[in-house]
Amino acid sequence: MSTTVRIVKTPDVLHGKPRIEGTRVGVFQIGTLVREREWSVEDAAAQFDIDVSQIQAAVEYYDEHPELMETLQAQEEARQQAMQAESRCADLK
Repeated sequence: MSTTVRIVKTPDVLHGKPRIEGTRVGVFQIGTLVREREWSVEDAAAQFDIDVSQIQAAVEYYDEHPELMETLQAQEEARQQAMQAESRCADLK
């Protein structure tokens, strides 16, 4: 029996970002590791303790939604910059 891996977005999990159904593993996170950091699908599956088919579904979604992934990348960069600025402010106190 073949099961279809679904990518879902729900507001109460990962702030509504796309994820592999039944997990808290985000598509952006998987896509970045596989496409940008050149992890193998098998290594990512082992790291997150999920099936290779789930990783493949996440990578396919990542590839099929480049504008959304660019938006998520920009949000992540803004979050990191805000954290760095907050850290610098704390150091000045």
